[in-house]
Amino acid sequence: MLKFLINLLLNAVAFATAFLLHAATAPRCTYLKDKVETVTHLENNQTSISSIETNQTIGFGDLIATGSGSRAAFTLPSTIWRLGSMSVGKWNTPTSFWIHSGSLLFCTEKEQTIQFAAREASAIFSGRGTLIIEALENGGFKIIPLEVEGTLTTEKGGTKDLISSRLLLVLGSPTYFGDAYDIDLMLLLKSSRLINAYPTALPTMGRIGLSVYKQDLKIRGKYNALIGDAPTKEKLDIWALSTDEEDGLDVESLLQN
Repeated sequence: MLKFLINLLLNAVAFATAFLLHAATAPRCTYLKDKVETVTHLENNQTSISSIETNQTIGFGDLIATGSGSRAAFTLPSTIWRLGSMSVGKWNTPTSFWIHSGSLLFCTEKEQTIQFAAREASAIFSGRGTLIIEALENGGFKIIPLEVEGTLTTEKGGTKDLISSRLLLVLGSPTYFGDAYDIDLMLLLKSSRLINAYPTALPTMGRIGLSVYKQDLKIRGKYNALIGDAPTKEKLDIWALSTDEEDGLDVESLLQN
Protein backbone atom coordinates (compact mmCIF):
# COMPACT_ATOMS: atom_id res chain seq x y z
CA MET A 1 0.00 0.00 0.00
CA LEU A 2 2.82 2.38 0.92
CA LYS A 3 4.58 1.62 -2.37
CA PHE A 4 1.36 2.35 -4.27
CA LEU A 5 0.96 5.71 -2.52
CA ILE A 6 4.58 6.62 -3.23
CA ASN A 7 4.17 5.79 -6.91
CA LEU A 8 0.93 7.73 -7.01
CA LEU A 9 2.67 10.74 -5.45
CA LEU A 10 5.60 10.51 -7.86
CA ASN A 11 3.23 10.35 -10.82
CA ALA A 12 1.35 13.38 -9.53
CA VAL A 13 4.60 15.33 -9.13
CA ALA A 14 5.73 14.33 -12.64
CA PHE A 15 2.37 15.39 -14.09
CA ALA A 16 2.44 18.72 -12.26
CA THR A 17 6.01 19.37 -13.40
CA ALA A 18 5.14 18.56 -17.01
CA PHE A 19 2.07 20.79 -16.81
CA LEU A 20 4.09 23.71 -15.44
CA LEU A 21 6.80 23.28 -18.05
CA HIS A 22 4.18 23.22 -20.80
CA ALA A 23 2.50 26.33 -19.41
CA ALA A 24 5.85 28.11 -19.28
CA THR A 25 6.69 27.31 -22.91
CA ALA A 26 3.24 27.33 -24.51
CA PRO A 27 2.00 30.44 -26.36
CA ARG A 28 -0.10 32.64 -24.09
CA CYS A 29 -2.66 35.06 -25.48
CA THR A 30 -2.06 38.60 -24.18
CA TYR A 31 -4.44 40.60 -26.39
CA LEU A 32 -7.55 39.98 -28.48
CA LYS A 33 -9.66 42.10 -30.79
CA ASP A 34 -12.98 40.64 -31.88
CA LYS A 35 -13.33 36.94 -32.57
CA VAL A 36 -10.28 34.68 -32.64
CA GLU A 37 -10.72 30.92 -32.64
CA THR A 38 -8.61 27.84 -32.15
CA VAL A 39 -9.13 24.52 -33.91
CA THR A 40 -8.00 21.45 -31.96
CA HIS A 41 -7.68 18.00 -33.51
CA LEU A 42 -9.15 15.32 -31.26
CA GLU A 43 -8.11 11.68 -30.93
CA ASN A 44 -11.24 10.41 -32.72
CA ASN A 45 -10.23 12.26 -35.92
CA GLN A 46 -12.67 15.06 -35.17
CA THR A 47 -12.03 18.73 -34.47
CA SER A 48 -13.06 21.10 -31.73
CA ILE A 49 -13.51 24.82 -32.47
CA SER A 50 -13.55 27.31 -29.60
CA SER A 51 -13.01 31.02 -29.03
CA ILE A 52 -9.69 32.08 -27.53
CA GLU A 53 -9.68 34.16 -24.36
CA THR A 54 -7.06 36.50 -22.96
CA ASN A 55 -4.40 34.70 -20.86
CA GLN A 56 -5.32 31.37 -22.43
CA THR A 57 -2.44 29.11 -23.47
CA ILE A 58 -2.51 27.58 -26.93
CA GLY A 59 -1.62 23.97 -27.63
CA PHE A 60 1.12 23.15 -30.09
CA GLY A 61 -0.45 21.94 -33.32
CA ASP A 62 -3.72 23.79 -32.68
CA LEU A 63 -4.74 26.10 -35.52
CA ILE A 64 -5.40 29.76 -34.70
CA ALA A 65 -7.78 31.67 -36.97
CA THR A 66 -8.66 35.37 -36.92
CA GLY A 67 -11.70 36.88 -38.59
CA SER A 68 -12.01 40.04 -40.63
CA GLY A 69 -10.79 42.96 -38.52
CA SER A 70 -9.68 40.63 -35.74
CA ARG A 71 -6.17 40.30 -34.36
CA ALA A 72 -4.33 38.74 -31.44
CA ALA A 73 -1.02 38.89 -29.58
CA PHE A 74 0.83 36.03 -27.91
CA THR A 75 3.98 35.62 -25.88
CA LEU A 76 6.52 32.84 -25.61
CA PRO A 77 9.81 33.00 -23.69
CA SER A 78 11.65 36.13 -24.94
CA THR A 79 9.37 36.51 -27.97
CA ILE A 80 6.26 38.44 -28.99
CA TRP A 81 3.94 37.24 -31.75
CA ARG A 82 1.08 39.14 -33.38
CA LEU A 83 -1.41 37.56 -35.75
CA GLY A 84 -3.18 39.90 -38.17
CA SER A 85 -6.68 39.96 -39.59
CA MET A 86 -7.89 37.00 -41.69
CA SER A 87 -4.90 34.87 -40.70
CA VAL A 88 -4.52 31.17 -40.00
CA GLY A 89 -1.45 29.55 -38.47
CA LYS A 90 -0.09 27.36 -35.70
CA TRP A 91 2.91 26.68 -33.52
CA ASN A 92 4.33 23.22 -34.09
CA THR A 93 6.93 23.82 -31.35
CA PRO A 94 7.95 26.88 -29.30
CA THR A 95 10.44 27.75 -32.07
CA SER A 96 8.46 26.73 -35.17
CA PHE A 97 5.48 28.58 -36.65
CA TRP A 98 3.49 27.56 -39.73
CA ILE A 99 1.33 30.13 -41.50
CA HIS A 100 -1.38 29.11 -43.93
CA SER A 101 -2.69 32.56 -44.80
CA GLY A 102 -2.60 36.15 -43.60
CA SER A 103 0.17 37.90 -41.72
CA LEU A 104 2.31 37.56 -38.62
CA LEU A 105 4.66 39.83 -36.69
CA PHE A 106 7.55 38.31 -34.72
CA CYS A 107 9.63 40.29 -32.24
CA THR A 108 12.57 39.34 -30.03
CA GLU A 109 15.36 41.26 -28.34
CA LYS A 110 17.40 38.12 -27.69
CA GLU A 111 19.19 35.76 -30.08
CA GLN A 112 16.75 33.12 -31.31
CA THR A 113 16.59 30.33 -33.87
CA ILE A 114 13.08 30.18 -35.31
CA GLN A 115 11.60 28.21 -38.19
CA PHE A 116 9.03 30.05 -40.29
CA ALA A 117 7.05 27.85 -42.65
CA ALA A 118 4.16 28.23 -45.08
CA ARG A 119 2.29 25.76 -47.27
CA GLU A 120 5.16 25.36 -49.75
CA ALA A 121 8.21 26.99 -48.15
CA SER A 122 10.29 26.91 -44.99
CA ALA A 123 13.23 28.93 -43.66
CA ILE A 124 15.29 29.23 -40.48
CA PHE A 125 15.81 32.64 -38.89
CA SER A 126 18.85 33.05 -36.62
CA GLY A 127 19.33 36.29 -34.73
CA ARG A 128 17.19 38.97 -33.17
CA GLY A 129 14.82 41.53 -34.61
CA THR A 130 11.28 42.51 -35.57
CA LEU A 131 9.93 40.79 -38.66
CA ILE A 132 6.64 40.69 -40.54
CA ILE A 133 5.75 37.44 -42.31
CA GLU A 134 3.01 37.37 -44.95
CA ALA A 135 1.73 34.22 -46.63
CA LEU A 136 1.57 34.19 -50.44
CA GLU A 137 -1.02 32.53 -52.68
CA ASN A 138 1.73 30.43 -54.28
CA GLY A 139 2.43 28.73 -50.94
CA GLY A 140 5.54 30.73 -50.10
CA PHE A 141 5.87 33.80 -47.92
CA LYS A 142 7.51 37.18 -47.80
CA ILE A 143 9.54 38.41 -44.87
CA ILE A 144 9.86 42.11 -44.07
CA PRO A 145 12.52 43.00 -41.45
CA LEU A 146 11.62 46.21 -39.63
CA GLU A 147 14.90 46.05 -37.72
CA VAL A 148 17.14 43.02 -37.63
CA GLU A 149 20.50 41.49 -36.83
CA GLY A 150 20.39 38.00 -38.26
CA THR A 151 20.23 35.62 -41.18
CA LEU A 152 17.68 33.52 -43.02
CA THR A 153 18.55 30.03 -44.27
CA THR A 154 16.73 27.93 -46.84
CA GLU A 155 17.41 24.43 -48.15
CA LYS A 156 18.14 25.46 -51.74
CA GLY A 157 19.06 29.12 -51.36
CA GLY A 158 21.61 28.86 -48.57
CA THR A 159 21.98 31.67 -46.03
CA LYS A 160 21.32 35.38 -46.52
CA ASP A 161 21.85 38.34 -44.21
CA LEU A 162 18.55 40.05 -43.53
CA ILE A 163 18.51 43.81 -44.04
CA SER A 164 16.08 46.21 -42.41
CA SER A 165 13.46 47.53 -44.87
CA ARG A 166 14.37 44.96 -47.55
CA LEU A 167 11.47 42.61 -48.32
CA LEU A 168 12.59 39.11 -49.27
CA LEU A 169 10.51 36.42 -51.00
CA VAL A 170 10.83 32.82 -49.75
CA LEU A 171 9.50 30.31 -52.25
CA GLY A 172 9.15 26.68 -53.24
CA SER A 173 10.02 23.24 -51.97
CA PRO A 174 12.96 22.78 -51.74
CA THR A 175 12.88 26.40 -50.62
CA TYR A 176 14.89 29.14 -52.31
CA PHE A 177 15.03 32.92 -52.19
CA GLY A 178 13.03 34.99 -54.65
CA ASP A 179 13.44 38.66 -55.44
CA ALA A 180 14.18 41.31 -52.83
CA TYR A 181 12.59 44.76 -52.73
CA ASP A 182 13.31 47.89 -50.72
CA ILE A 183 10.20 49.19 -48.99
CA ASP A 184 9.30 52.50 -47.35
CA LEU A 185 9.54 51.79 -43.62
CA MET A 186 7.83 55.01 -42.58
CA LEU A 187 4.85 54.27 -44.80
CA LEU A 188 4.72 50.73 -43.40
CA LEU A 189 4.79 52.01 -39.82
CA LYS A 190 1.88 54.32 -40.54
CA SER A 191 -0.23 51.75 -42.37
CA SER A 192 0.45 48.36 -40.74
CA ARG A 193 -2.01 47.39 -38.01
CA LEU A 194 0.42 44.69 -36.89
CA ILE A 195 2.54 47.59 -35.62
CA ASN A 196 0.19 50.36 -34.60
CA ALA A 197 -3.16 48.71 -33.73
CA TYR A 198 -2.14 47.14 -30.40
CA PRO A 199 -2.42 48.70 -26.93
CA THR A 200 1.20 47.97 -26.03
CA ALA A 201 4.12 49.26 -28.07
CA LEU A 202 6.74 46.82 -29.24
CA PRO A 203 9.88 46.81 -27.06
CA THR A 204 11.94 47.30 -30.22
CA MET A 205 10.26 50.53 -31.35
CA GLY A 206 13.46 52.44 -30.63
CA ARG A 207 15.40 50.18 -32.99
CA ILE A 208 12.63 50.40 -35.60
CA GLY A 209 12.78 54.20 -35.37
CA LEU A 210 16.53 54.06 -35.94
CA SER A 211 15.97 51.91 -39.03
CA VAL A 212 13.54 54.51 -40.35
CA TYR A 213 16.07 57.26 -39.68
CA LYS A 214 18.88 55.38 -41.42
CA GLN A 215 16.69 54.69 -44.44
CA ASP A 216 15.74 58.36 -44.63
CA LEU A 217 19.40 59.39 -44.52
CA LYS A 218 20.27 56.83 -47.17
CA ILE A 219 17.52 58.03 -49.49
CA ARG A 220 18.44 61.68 -48.99
CA GLY A 221 22.10 60.85 -49.52
CA LYS A 222 21.26 59.27 -52.87
CA TYR A 223 18.55 61.52 -54.21
CA ASN A 224 18.36 64.86 -52.43
CA ALA A 225 21.78 65.81 -53.81
CA LEU A 226 20.26 65.82 -57.29
CA ILE A 227 17.80 68.33 -58.72
CA GLY A 228 16.77 68.86 -62.29
CA ASP A 229 14.18 69.31 -64.93
CA ALA A 230 13.22 67.74 -68.25
CA PRO A 231 12.93 70.52 -70.83
CA THR A 232 12.12 68.00 -73.55
CA LYS A 233 11.15 64.32 -73.70
CA GLU A 234 14.67 63.43 -74.79
CA LYS A 235 16.65 65.66 -72.41
CA LEU A 236 17.10 65.60 -68.63
CA ASP A 237 19.10 68.30 -66.84
CA ILE A 238 20.58 67.38 -63.45
CA TRP A 239 22.60 69.47 -61.01
CA ALA A 240 24.45 68.02 -58.01
CA LEU A 241 24.33 69.85 -54.66
CA SER A 242 26.71 69.19 -51.76
CA THR A 243 23.98 69.28 -49.13
CA ASP A 244 25.60 66.66 -46.90
CA GLU A 245 28.79 68.69 -46.53
CA GLU A 246 26.91 71.93 -45.97
CA ASP A 247 24.80 70.37 -43.24
CA GLY A 248 27.83 68.73 -41.66
CA LEU A 249 26.37 65.23 -42.15
CA ASP A 250 28.53 62.19 -42.75
CA VAL A 251 25.88 59.86 -44.15
CA GLU A 252 28.10 56.81 -44.58
CA SER A 253 29.37 56.89 -40.99
CA LEU A 254 25.82 57.27 -39.67
CA LEU A 255 24.66 54.28 -41.69
CA GLN A 256 27.46 52.15 -40.32
CA ASN A 257 26.53 52.86 -36.68
